[in-house]
Amino acid sequence: MKILLIYPNKTMTTRMPMGIGYLIAYLKHAGHEVDIFDTTFMDCGSGVNDDNLRAASLQVRNPDFAQYNLVTKKIDVLKELDKKISVFKPDIAAVSVVDPNYRFGLVLAKRIKEKNRNIFIVFGGPTVTFSPEEVIAEDVVDAICVGEGEQALPELCAALKEGRNIKNIKNVWSKEKKDIYRNDVRPLIDLDTLLSPDWSMFDERHLIRPLGGKMYRMGIFAMTRGCLFRCTYCANFALSNIYKGKGSLYRIQDPEKMVNQIAEFKQRYNLNFVFFVDDIFPLHRQDVLDKFCSLYKEKVRLPFNVSLHAELVKEAQFAKLVDAGCRNVCIGLESGSPRIREEMFERKCRNPQIIEAFHLARKYKIRSSTFNIIGIPGETRKDIFQTIDLNRKANPTTATLTFLHPYRGTKIRDICLKEKIFDIGKEKAHEDGYRTDSCLNLKDISSKELKGIFKTFQMYLKMPKILYIFIRLAEGESVFSRIMFIVLKKIFYGITYKEAAWDFNNDPAFFSENNDK
Repeated sequence: MKILLIYPNKTMTTRMPMGIGYLIAYLKHAGHEVDIFDTTFMDCGSGVNDDNLRAASLQVRNPDFAQYNLVTKKIDVLKELDKKISVFKPDIAAVSVVDPNYRFGLVLAKRIKEKNRNIFIVFGGPTVTFSPEEVIAEDVVDAICVGEGEQALPELCAALKEGRNIKNIKNVWSKEKKDIYRNDVRPLIDLDTLLSPDWSMFDERHLIRPLGGKMYRMGIFAMTRGCLFRCTYCANFALSNIYKGKGSLYRIQDPEKMVNQIAEFKQRYNLNFVFFVDDIFPLHRQDVLDKFCSLYKEKVRLPFNVSLHAELVKEAQFAKLVDAGCRNVCIGLESGSPRIREEMFERKCRNPQIIEAFHLARKYKIRSSTFNIIGIPGETRKDIFQTIDLNRKANPTTATLTFLHPYRGTKIRDICLKEKIFDIGKEKAHEDGYRTDSCLNLKDISSKELKGIFKTFQMYLKMPKILYIFIRLAEGESVFSRIMFIVLKKIFYGITYKEAAWDFNNDPAFFSENNDK
């Protein structure tokens, strides 16, 4: 069978799509012919680029992307899709979607069906997993894959190739006229049995990512799947229900298997930075951490990033991670208001734990970043300034900020719907990004005030409090406010970017003496 995998990426997020890489590997292993249609570097008409949005709100100061050809091509996406279909002639089109690209994925699927009714279209990804009824109801969708697809998609393709019944394939929902066949999910995959992902079909510009003011050839990996926590803004809550009785949602791959894969990809793709995207890197598992650190230092020797939960950060384990090459940590602060964290997010980490985790990053001289969310149900301006104050006390290198987007599958989406503060129409208008505007009609703070705080959030974090009165003036959209913002931005850059960009590959503490080994 010929399978065309479609990656409907509208925001030019340049990082290797890990899930699709695994699907390519499994489909090839099963003997199928595979191609991809990746819209990342095509101008899809959204006008939204996530890296540019982060720079506009002062969260980062990026290098010149054009220098690395990280620009979108002015091109008719639908005509390009027509060409791909005409040349490759797929039997199946498999569309991988998350909430921000779901509707664009439907646009591409509709184009396929308009011109090629015989092509079987299957949707998969988080949006499908958490809203299967919504997706299977679409006329252009012939089947969906709920949950992990590495085993289910090849089985579906084989059945279609052989003309067999597809009504009872686990993880797959299919339909015949008005009948929908809903199947249970199979047990969760043992990560030690996973094939290595296949990156060979992707544009290598997916490897080029900014961090700390420099560009790296960055490999994206995950040693785990799932999470130990059930925060309301995260879909792990829904996943735990979908896979109840099917195995532990939080799984850790054998560190030796992971490290060997990274070492191989380092050579094959000339990587110089490793970015772990685990929800929770297993800092809390002493046996796993010791094995990983030892093997990584021996076989990889590249700087790397991890995401940690402050509640699980202990200095002895943290020091081992840094010794192995960790040079950047991302830790969820989310909200500085204990009330918001506990009541709305069901996240019970205490402020002192968060502050201590970032103090460790400074102590060990590595880069750190907080994750922050504003536009939360029940949140006031005072609550947001508690978030700002906690960031000032934690003093991370940078702070990432988003508006709360109640994604499908999250508990907080149900809360927003119940409180009737969720504007579905507004969600559709801004679903290609979560740094453009809030899609909630909050009772205690206006959308206009939220946008103003979002724009100036980094100034409040990094500039002296004596300037707060001027920053408040810069929140608005009047001509005066815009001029004030421009003036303050110059001062902000002078304060924030006095030092040279971080260069992880010339780290005298570890890497410079080991890069050639």
